[in-house]
Amino acid sequence: MKLTRKQILTVGPVLLVATCYAIAAPSRSQSSQAAVSIIDDAATEDRDPQEPLTVRCAAAAKSLQDRLVANWKFIVREPFVLGGDLTEKELDASYQQTIAPTVRALAVSYFSNPPRHPTIILLCSSDERFRECNVQLDDQDRSQYSGLYSRKHRRVVVNVASGEGTLAHELTHALAHADFPAMPEWFDEGLASLHEECEFSLDGLHLIGNDNWRNEVAQDALTRGELRLLEDITSKRFGSRDRAHVDYAHVRSMCLYLQERGLLEPFYRTCRANAANDPTGLRSLCQVADVTDPKAFDDAFHAWLITHQTATP
Repeated sequence: MKLTRKQILTVGPVLLVATCYAIAAPSRSQSSQAAVSIIDDAATEDRDPQEPLTVRCAAAAKSLQDRLVANWKFIVREPFVLGGDLTEKELDASYQQTIAPTVRALAVSYFSNPPRHPTIILLCSSDERFRECNVQLDDQDRSQYSGLYSRKHRRVVVNVASGEGTLAHELTHALAHADFPAMPEWFDEGLASLHEECEFSLDGLHLIGNDNWRNEVAQDALTRGELRLLEDITSKRFGSRDRAHVDYAHVRSMCLYLQERGLLEPFYRTCRANAANDPTGLRSLCQVADVTDPKAFDDAFHAWLITHQTATP
């Protein structure tokens, strides 16, 4: 996001994604390694769901404080529990200047249902703190990533030192999980990736995705004949290790294409409404794009991608 240095403070802008994010967080399809897990929809830190959310957030903060290093700070901004190796003042500044405006804008455009359970956001100031945090929480070294969202624990962990767009990406996952748990993975990743580099609209009520390096990855893949057809990417495994960079670039570019045509927000709502009968979102996408079949969408999208000129940052 295009925020001022004063707004960004110590947490960094929700603006440009670092090149190291090319490998992104692991796909939900990679069940043995997935940080985005669909095995258990209940957060293990969550208590009796009948308890007030404020009470459950406080309990989640206490549980995390006991599991992580003693000098970590935590604050509760219902439904979020923010923690990190930052001061409480810095955590609050991150919430006020970055997280809260982003949540509001995403709610205006997409998400009707806010989280009903504590949602954890852990901000790590360095590579080492990010690695230590993940080892302490899950006994796994995830330093090859710059950010993770665990559906099982409703938990975002972000290395703010290595990926300036990572927070928006992972926060989009967390909010989408609360609003649309059955969201197709390709669309979940495309929408999150769109917010790796974005800006607020003039009224501050919407997030607008901008071009980033993934555009060229998608264009090159199309030129080489490596871009999957819509019917394939929506129905088969997404983001396998050998082609994750192409798949992420593909679905982000599709979201950018839909956004430019004013179709992204309508597609989200249509996809959510039709999820029971259209779990992949394929028919909903054709419906919103007013095309007769997936090939017609591919033809229009590919023509746009070939001629789209990536804006200079």
